[in-house]
Amino acid sequence: MTPRVAFWELAGAGAAVGGTGVWALAAAARVGALRLLLEAFPRATWDAVTWGLIPVLLFVPCAVQGAAVAWLGGWRPGTVWRAVLGSALGTLVALGVFGVAILDGVRRLPPHTIAVVAKTAPNVLIAAFALVLVAGWLFVVARCTRGRRLRALAVPIAAVAVGLAEWRAHGQLVALSYVLDRAEAEGFFAAVSAGGALGAAWGVWRAFAGRPAPGEEAA
Repeated sequence: MTPRVAFWELAGAGAAVGGTGVWALAAAARVGALRLLLEAFPRATWDAVTWGLIPVLLFVPCAVQGAAVAWLGGWRPGTVWRAVLGSALGTLVALGVFGVAILDGVRRLPPHTIAVVAKTAPNVLIAAFALVLVAGWLFVVARCTRGRRLRALAVPIAAVAVGLAEWRAHGQLVALSYVLDRAEAEGFFAAVSAGGALGAAWGVWRAFAGRPAPGEEAA
């Protein structure tokens, strides 16, 4: 396994773990689980608790993402905090980039182009992120089971699976995305899946590039 392949495997796995974490957080908020959490505090303190609780909850996907990437990378001393910090910083950078692209870049497009983008972008993004998440989870499974063949075929398998889902179950695939029903949730999902994953993978790979993880020789 070359360092370049290792980096993209870790980034793909991080995208899957982080994206799934954000989706699960949004799903929990949608079904009222977060309100149940607030019920554990006196009603008079809800405003104050919310200001502290929201940042903590938003940090959870980054922490889980970083820990998972560090574990998949070999869990060497020092990699966990590097991966978690890389995930958080990568997410913040991605949020800034996406914000500038949307607020400034899209505004410069002609109205007709904006209409076409608004119509086609959701389906393209749903398919693209579905591909990333499925491939990333296949990387996780391959990494855990030391499956060299699955690791090599993860992206083609994911492409076929997403293609079949688009063909036979497009409505269900779109319905799953409805959990992220606000622009803020969609942006955070994309930022963690992209920027957070790259940041976490870089935090692990940069320190240990070229060194095989424990047991990798036997993979």
